[in-house]
Amino acid sequence: MNLKLHRLVLFLAALCSTPSLLQGVSATTTASPNCTTPTHFFDQLVDHENSSNRATFQQQYQVVAAHFKPGGPILYYQQAETSLFACMEWTILPEWAAELGALVITLEHRFFGLSYPSKDPDPVRQFQSLTLENVMLDAVNFIGHIKNTTEGTKESKVLVMGGSYGGFLTTVLKMNHPDIFYGALPFAAPLRSIGANNQNPQRYNWFKYLNQVYWDLSATAAGKMKHAFDVLGQRVQAANDTKSLARDFGLCSIPNTTAELQEVMGVINTVQYQIPQLGFVSPIGNPTGANVEKLVNQTLLLDDPVKVINASLNMWFPPSLYPCVPWGNDESVNPTLQLDSFNYLLCKYFPLSVNEIPNGTIYVPTSVQTESDPNTCMGLFNVTPPTQEFVESKYHITRDELVEAKRILFTYNEFDPTTAVGVDPLPLSQDRNASRGPTDRGACKEH
Repeated sequence: MNLKLHRLVLFLAALCSTPSLLQGVSATTTASPNCTTPTHFFDQLVDHENSSNRATFQQQYQVVAAHFKPGGPILYYQQAETSLFACMEWTILPEWAAELGALVITLEHRFFGLSYPSKDPDPVRQFQSLTLENVMLDAVNFIGHIKNTTEGTKESKVLVMGGSYGGFLTTVLKMNHPDIFYGALPFAAPLRSIGANNQNPQRYNWFKYLNQVYWDLSATAAGKMKHAFDVLGQRVQAANDTKSLARDFGLCSIPNTTAELQEVMGVINTVQYQIPQLGFVSPIGNPTGANVEKLVNQTLLLDDPVKVINASLNMWFPPSLYPCVPWGNDESVNPTLQLDSFNYLLCKYFPLSVNEIPNGTIYVPTSVQTESDPNTCMGLFNVTPPTQEFVESKYHITRDELVEAKRILFTYNEFDPTTAVGVDPLPLSQDRNASRGPTDRGACKEH
């Protein structure tokens, strides 16, 4: 995999049926290995926009109907880029359903997990149907399937929700199909800093925000981290003893080239933001229980730069579970992230730019372009990534359109650097249907 695109995909990571309420469900079912209740499959069109192509594939979904009352709302969780199916029984949604009399449903994203429209070995042909339009219409068609097969849902209002990339999808679903989705709850939705970094003025916001998170939690710990990263940067730049570098940080293999050393730096940087970004209880998003306050407290007890870096690496990759720290091209900081499909959609319609590091933070500044630039995407997939302006305009997520939108509640975590590339603060309104979000993110404040 090209180094630039691999560095980008490291940015991310996603979060019982009642037979009497399910009619006409496909006979194909499976107990997903990570789920305690069965999932189901139904026939989904491979290409919704091509009327001459009626080919279908089996798309996996799950329904939790234990608390549903006829006419109650439908809580639709939009799955995202993971290979592991997000089981709804492990989320808070069943608790909400109990209070609301709601039906909880979720649909696996096409080209992830068990829901593959194509297995063509040529990635250009394989991912031809991986478009944002098809992803949105998958959800629309799935809602229709549920309403046609589940008693008592004909008049049910649908609320869509999802996090990170799923939060982006949640937003575009509501903005482009308001007749289907009555309301939306995007968690940590990245809606800005989209596009190759040579035309993206917001590309530094992610790490500027992350830098501020650590300084705000503890100036002493942040100072120790800065010193540790300065020392690490000097060792990487010298590149004269990569064996000791691999030994000191428990790497699975020795980096031998400049590109490989940059990749190791990318993994270490990514771990530094994954810990505050995903520091909540989640068997999928945070399987090792990493926590930013715990990391800061550990750092306060350390002085050796190697031990400071290892504090974060060992928290994200516990030695009891990981014999070494993975960093190679075919490895991911998030083991549930499905790289091949995600690489393509990053180029096709979601080229988020978050890996550039400016001067003045605790981290080593980036000196090379690390994002999915047009040359990278063209070489891998014959795709030119869109610009921020194009995505905003085509999918109706401009600032003015979001201000005018109804019933979207944007939520962000104060430690999550996604906040820095999320929705701009929305104006207060007396309209109870007005969309709402953070009134002051405090993003990108200089220390």
